[in-house]
Amino acid sequence: MKKLRLFPLLAAAFLFLSGCNSNEEQIVKEEDVTNPSREEQRAETEAPPEEDVQITETAGLGDTREVFNEEYGEPEGDEEIANYLDDFMVVTFENHRAVNIELHFGSNPEGPQTEEEILAYIEERIPTDAEEIDRTTNDQNSQQEIIQYKSETLKNTVSDESFAQDEPGAFTVIIEKGQDTAPFATITLGKGQNI
Repeated sequence: MKKLRLFPLLAAAFLFLSGCNSNEEQIVKEEDVTNPSREEQRAETEAPPEEDVQITETAGLGDTREVFNEEYGEPEGDEEIANYLDDFMVVTFENHRAVNIELHFGSNPEGPQTEEEILAYIEERIPTDAEEIDRTTNDQNSQQEIIQYKSETLKNTVSDESFAQDEPGAFTVIIEKGQDTAPFATITLGKGQNI
Protein backbone atom coordinates (compact mmCIF):
# COMPACT_ATOMS: atom_id res chain seq x y z
CA MET A 1 0.00 0.00 0.00
CA LYS A 2 2.86 2.36 0.78
CA LYS A 3 4.27 1.72 -2.70
CA LEU A 4 1.00 2.85 -4.28
CA ARG A 5 1.05 6.12 -2.31
CA LEU A 6 4.69 6.72 -3.27
CA PHE A 7 4.01 6.38 -7.00
CA PRO A 8 1.75 9.48 -7.31
CA LEU A 9 4.27 11.53 -5.33
CA LEU A 10 7.12 10.45 -7.62
CA ALA A 11 5.00 11.12 -10.70
CA ALA A 12 4.09 14.60 -9.43
CA ALA A 13 7.74 15.38 -8.64
CA PHE A 14 8.80 14.18 -12.09
CA LEU A 15 6.18 16.34 -13.82
CA PHE A 16 7.14 19.35 -11.72
CA LEU A 17 10.84 18.97 -12.57
CA SER A 18 10.08 18.42 -16.25
CA GLY A 19 8.05 21.62 -16.26
CA CYS A 20 10.92 23.54 -14.67
CA ASN A 21 13.38 22.36 -17.30
CA SER A 22 11.20 23.42 -20.20
CA ASN A 23 10.66 26.84 -18.61
CA GLU A 24 14.43 27.27 -18.19
CA GLU A 25 14.99 26.32 -21.84
CA GLN A 26 12.31 28.81 -22.89
CA ILE A 27 13.89 31.56 -20.77
CA VAL A 28 17.32 30.91 -22.36
CA LYS A 29 15.80 31.02 -25.85
CA GLU A 30 13.99 34.28 -25.05
CA GLU A 31 17.19 35.81 -23.62
CA ASP A 32 19.06 34.90 -26.83
CA VAL A 33 16.42 36.68 -28.90
CA THR A 34 15.99 39.72 -26.68
CA ASN A 35 19.58 40.30 -25.53
CA PRO A 36 19.95 44.04 -26.20
CA SER A 37 23.65 43.94 -27.00
CA ARG A 38 23.12 41.27 -29.68
CA GLU A 39 20.20 43.22 -31.10
CA GLU A 40 22.31 46.38 -31.21
CA GLN A 41 25.05 44.48 -33.02
CA ARG A 42 22.56 43.07 -35.49
CA ALA A 43 21.11 46.53 -36.11
CA GLU A 44 24.58 47.97 -36.68
CA THR A 45 25.47 45.11 -39.00
CA GLU A 46 22.33 45.66 -41.07
CA ALA A 47 22.75 49.45 -41.35
CA PRO A 48 24.17 50.50 -44.72
CA PRO A 49 27.65 52.03 -44.71
CA GLU A 50 27.82 55.79 -45.04
CA GLU A 51 30.62 55.57 -47.62
CA ASP A 52 31.67 52.55 -49.66
CA VAL A 53 35.33 53.53 -50.01
CA GLN A 54 38.12 50.96 -50.00
CA ILE A 55 40.84 52.05 -47.56
CA THR A 56 43.34 49.21 -48.10
CA GLU A 57 45.36 48.02 -51.09
CA THR A 58 43.58 44.64 -51.04
CA ALA A 59 40.30 44.03 -49.16
CA GLY A 60 41.17 44.34 -45.47
CA LEU A 61 40.53 46.06 -42.13
CA GLY A 62 37.88 48.77 -42.40
CA ASP A 63 36.68 47.76 -45.86
CA THR A 64 33.08 46.82 -46.60
CA ARG A 65 31.61 43.36 -47.06
CA GLU A 66 31.07 44.21 -50.74
CA VAL A 67 34.80 44.90 -51.24
CA PHE A 68 35.63 41.53 -49.62
CA ASN A 69 33.06 39.71 -51.76
CA GLU A 70 34.45 41.28 -54.94
CA GLU A 71 38.03 40.37 -53.95
CA TYR A 72 37.52 36.86 -52.51
CA GLY A 73 34.09 35.71 -53.74
CA GLU A 74 30.97 34.87 -51.75
CA PRO A 75 31.80 33.81 -48.18
CA GLU A 76 30.48 31.09 -45.93
CA GLY A 77 29.00 32.29 -42.65
CA ASP A 78 26.49 34.94 -41.68
CA GLU A 79 26.16 38.72 -41.69
CA GLU A 80 28.59 39.18 -38.80
CA ILE A 81 31.28 36.54 -39.40
CA ALA A 82 32.32 35.48 -42.90
CA ASN A 83 34.79 32.77 -43.95
CA TYR A 84 36.72 33.37 -47.15
CA LEU A 85 39.13 31.17 -49.13
CA ASP A 86 38.16 27.88 -47.44
CA ASP A 87 38.49 29.28 -43.89
CA PHE A 88 41.91 30.79 -44.55
CA MET A 89 40.44 34.22 -43.76
CA VAL A 90 37.74 34.75 -41.12
CA VAL A 91 36.32 38.29 -41.05
CA THR A 92 34.06 39.92 -38.46
CA PHE A 93 31.89 42.79 -39.73
CA GLU A 94 30.09 45.63 -37.92
CA ASN A 95 28.15 48.20 -39.94
CA HIS A 96 29.23 46.26 -43.03
CA ARG A 97 32.89 47.07 -42.27
CA ALA A 98 35.63 44.59 -41.33
CA VAL A 99 36.63 45.10 -37.69
CA ASN A 100 38.58 41.85 -37.14
CA ILE A 101 40.42 39.56 -39.57
CA GLU A 102 41.98 36.20 -38.73
CA LEU A 103 44.49 34.74 -41.19
CA HIS A 104 45.21 31.00 -40.89
CA PHE A 105 48.40 30.65 -42.92
CA GLY A 106 48.44 26.86 -42.39
CA SER A 107 45.33 26.60 -44.59
CA ASN A 108 46.46 29.24 -47.10
CA PRO A 109 45.51 28.10 -50.62
CA GLU A 110 48.83 29.53 -51.86
CA GLY A 111 50.86 27.23 -49.55
CA PRO A 112 53.34 28.03 -46.74
CA GLN A 113 54.82 31.51 -46.69
CA THR A 114 57.98 33.04 -45.29
CA GLU A 115 57.89 35.64 -42.52
CA GLU A 116 58.53 38.41 -45.07
CA GLU A 117 55.68 37.18 -47.29
CA ILE A 118 53.33 37.02 -44.28
CA LEU A 119 54.16 40.63 -43.32
CA ALA A 120 53.71 41.77 -46.94
CA TYR A 121 50.34 39.97 -47.11
CA ILE A 122 49.20 41.69 -43.91
CA GLU A 123 50.43 45.13 -45.03
CA GLU A 124 48.23 44.90 -48.14
CA ARG A 125 45.22 44.37 -45.86
CA ILE A 126 45.67 47.26 -43.44
CA PRO A 127 44.77 50.91 -44.22
CA THR A 128 47.16 52.50 -46.70
CA ASP A 129 47.90 55.42 -44.34
CA ALA A 130 48.70 53.16 -41.34
CA GLU A 131 51.55 54.35 -39.11
CA GLU A 132 53.32 51.84 -36.89
CA ILE A 133 53.30 52.99 -33.25
CA ASP A 134 54.85 50.07 -31.36
CA ARG A 135 56.21 46.57 -31.98
CA THR A 136 56.71 44.13 -29.10
CA THR A 137 56.77 40.46 -28.21
CA ASN A 138 54.09 39.16 -25.86
CA ASP A 139 55.62 38.74 -22.37
CA GLN A 140 53.67 35.53 -21.80
CA ASN A 141 54.17 34.06 -25.29
CA SER A 142 57.50 34.73 -27.00
CA GLN A 143 56.11 33.33 -30.28
CA GLN A 144 53.60 36.19 -30.50
CA GLU A 145 54.56 39.51 -32.05
CA ILE A 146 52.26 42.49 -31.43
CA ILE A 147 52.33 45.50 -33.75
CA GLN A 148 50.21 48.57 -32.94
CA TYR A 149 49.18 51.09 -35.59
CA LYS A 150 47.05 54.17 -36.06
CA SER A 151 45.21 55.34 -39.16
CA GLU A 152 43.31 58.56 -39.81
CA THR A 153 41.39 56.92 -42.65
CA LEU A 154 40.28 54.09 -40.36
CA LYS A 155 39.28 56.66 -37.73
CA ASN A 156 37.16 58.55 -40.27
CA THR A 157 35.64 55.44 -41.87
CA VAL A 158 34.78 53.04 -39.04
CA SER A 159 32.19 53.91 -36.40
CA ASP A 160 33.58 55.06 -33.04
CA GLU A 161 31.34 52.42 -31.41
CA SER A 162 33.35 49.68 -33.11
CA PHE A 163 36.48 50.84 -31.27
CA ALA A 164 34.64 50.38 -27.92
CA GLN A 165 36.84 52.01 -25.24
CA ASP A 166 39.90 52.31 -27.50
CA GLU A 167 41.16 55.34 -29.38
CA PRO A 168 39.43 55.62 -32.79
CA GLY A 169 41.89 54.83 -35.58
CA ALA A 170 44.01 52.48 -33.44
CA PHE A 171 44.44 48.88 -34.55
CA THR A 172 46.68 45.93 -33.79
CA VAL A 173 48.29 43.12 -35.75
CA ILE A 174 49.14 39.97 -33.79
CA ILE A 175 51.35 37.38 -35.46
CA GLU A 176 51.74 33.93 -33.92
CA LYS A 177 54.67 32.00 -35.40
CA GLY A 178 55.47 28.87 -33.42
CA GLN A 179 57.78 26.10 -34.56
CA ASP A 180 55.17 23.38 -34.08
CA THR A 181 52.17 25.34 -35.35
CA ALA A 182 51.30 27.04 -38.62
CA PRO A 183 51.60 30.83 -38.62
CA PHE A 184 48.45 32.68 -37.60
CA ALA A 185 47.68 36.40 -37.63
CA THR A 186 44.91 38.65 -36.35
CA ILE A 187 44.25 42.20 -37.53
CA THR A 188 41.85 43.90 -35.15
CA LEU A 189 40.59 47.29 -34.04
CA GLY A 190 42.03 48.67 -30.80
CA LYS A 191 45.38 48.57 -29.07
CA GLY A 192 45.35 44.88 -28.10
CA GLN A 193 45.90 45.58 -24.41
CA ASN A 194 43.94 42.48 -23.34
CA ILE A 195 46.05 40.00 -25.30
